[in-house]
Amino acid sequence: MANPTDSLRHHHARQAIRSERDRLLAKADRRIDVRKFLPDDGKDRARALLIAGTMSVLGMLPYIVMILLWFFVYKDSFTQTMSIGGALLVAGFVCSIASSKRLLGRERRWMWWFGMIWMQAVVVGTIVGFFLYFRNLAYYWKYEEMRTYTNVAAAQSSSAFGDGSMFLFTEDSRLDAVRAVGYKSRWTGDTYCVAPIVDVTMNQANDIYFWAIGENCCTPRAEFFCDDAADYSARSALRVLEPEDVARPFMRWAVRGANYPKYLDALRLEEATYFTKAADRPTLVIWTKDPIAYKDSFYNSARELCIQVSLCYFAIVAFCSYFIAWTLIPERKQEGVLRP
Repeated sequence: MANPTDSLRHHHARQAIRSERDRLLAKADRRIDVRKFLPDDGKDRARALLIAGTMSVLGMLPYIVMILLWFFVYKDSFTQTMSIGGALLVAGFVCSIASSKRLLGRERRWMWWFGMIWMQAVVVGTIVGFFLYFRNLAYYWKYEEMRTYTNVAAAQSSSAFGDGSMFLFTEDSRLDAVRAVGYKSRWTGDTYCVAPIVDVTMNQANDIYFWAIGENCCTPRAEFFCDDAADYSARSALRVLEPEDVARPFMRWAVRGANYPKYLDALRLEEATYFTKAADRPTLVIWTKDPIAYKDSFYNSARELCIQVSLCYFAIVAFCSYFIAWTLIPERKQEGVLRP
């Protein structure tokens, strides 16, 4: 007769063997992705680079269009600039919406991503162009529209040259640095410098119409070394433009600050110090030997800054597009083995 203890021991042994076999069979039924054991052929990476490059380059088109609009079109037509920008924005929105399965019968995720990049480029191009225009280009194009006057006597009323941007003064006109003053603002800590422009026909009783200005480039009294003041051969100047000269009334907040109010205290100090008399509305100028180069510096500054910002923005778009591209590459079918 079999020992009950031995029978129980054999029963437990059979149960343990059956359980171990079930665990092994469960692992055998699991599909194993063998791609991670195979060498990478680089095809997916090449696809990602191709997709990222295409999306980056084409996605920069609306950005470039907006920048060109701010550089060359906005000065003549606000409506045309905004219309083209709005049309580009709508195009990107339509591209994103059209990616849905409901409209085209098949979901196209690349269209959604491309539409987002497109719309982002329109917005970024608008912001960058807005900054470049109102900080630099508005001044350049205004100078281009204004006239150049030669043989201007310092004793002449500046109101006769209201449409002038550049002045070439007579040979007897000079910058009177001896009567220059510097007024230090208690609010900003900057020193605002003014010096009268006079000629040999003027005396103490004459109104002074033209004043050279500068910032942090003079001593409190009798020394003025702003721009080309130290060059005694210089006798030309570039008018300093105010916000009302370069922008529409509702956009004056966007340009550089007004200059006349900042230098008004300096003018009053000069009058009190040297008993001179400034005109009711004097013309503030930059005393420079080459006013054309000074005018062009506004355009050149905008162009150089635009190139720097654009390269940075393209690098960011390319970087993001590369990671987006990996989400668009379809996964290969997993291959596995089944262990018997």
